[in-house]
Order: sequence, then C-alpha cells, then structure tokens
Amino acid sequence: RVLESTVVFNELMYHPVGDSGDQQEWVELYNQLAVDVDLSGWHLSAAVNYQFPAGTRIPSGGHVLIAADPIAFQRQTGFEVFGPLEGRLSNNGERLELRNKSGRLMDHLDYGDDDPWPVSPDGSGSTLAKSRPMSGSVKPENWAPSDYIGGTPLAENFPPFTTEVQNETLIDSK
Repeated sequence: RVLESTVVFNELMYHPVGDSGDQQEWVELYNQLAVDVDLSGWHLSAAVNYQFPAGTRIPSGGHVLIAADPIAFQRQTGFEVFGPLEGRLSNNGERLELRNKSGRLMDHLDYGDDDPWPVSPDGSGSTLAKSRPMSGSVKPENWAPSDYIGGTPLAENFPPFTTEVQNETLIDSK
C-alpha cells in the first residue's frame, strides 16, 4: 500500500553529540503539498509521542519541528518549536509514525544506525536528513547525514549548489 504524500518526516536528531542526552533530540516534518495543511490533532507515535494542538498549520513547502526540550532548543537556536516529545529516540534506530487526526498513518520511518543507513548521525552531531524533500521516507537511500553539525532545523536540508557559489569557489581556488 502506498501512502499519499502530504506531510512527511524530513530530519532527525536522534543521537546528539556528547553527554547532552535525549534533551537535544528532535523530529522535523516537511509539507510536500502546494497548500497549507492543518495539523490539529495529528500525532507522532511509536518511538516518541506528540500531539499537535488545535490551530497548528504547516505552510506549503514548510517545516515544523518537535523537540524533546523546546525551551532549551529555542534558547540554543532562537527558533520557536513544538514539544516536548514524550519518550526518546533510540540511538540504534526504530520506527516513527505520523498519524492524522483520524489515526490514519500518513508517513512512517524505520531508521537505523548501520548500513544501509548513514552511520555518522549516530553521535557525531550531524542529523539524519532526507536528501530530497519530495522523496519517500521508507528507503534508506533517501537519507543522508547532514552537512552541518546540529543539522538544518526548519530549513532546507541540502540547498542547491548555485552558479554563484560555484563561481566563487572556482575563483577562490585559483
């Protein structure tokens, strides 16, 4: 059975670097649709639990982030996010589910920390990030380690390499 693409898992901080523990864990979702989506009553289940409050919307092409400790996350990044997550994300991998307000499974992810999954998000400070936002969440080949320590919360995971950046790189390397 194929799930309809709507709001999907996009980036995970499941094993933060150092002794920070699960308080720095977070889950990011992405809206693949060309319209805003009302997330009122939608919820994360399986590995962690969180239910979105009434009035929660995710804009077309936008992101929402649910943090284990939203106050600490805001203090660290300046971003207001949802949370707290109930439970914790396993450092060895496990299943995450996103369900709509009727309980229908909208997306799921069974991530891991060994081949064929990227291994560097397991404690290095990088996140497990979807390589293309419109790709499915199930296949390990659709995921990569983030290029940045701490990931790219509430932003595009891998911005396109622009001609301007290419030209600057070529000039700098001469």
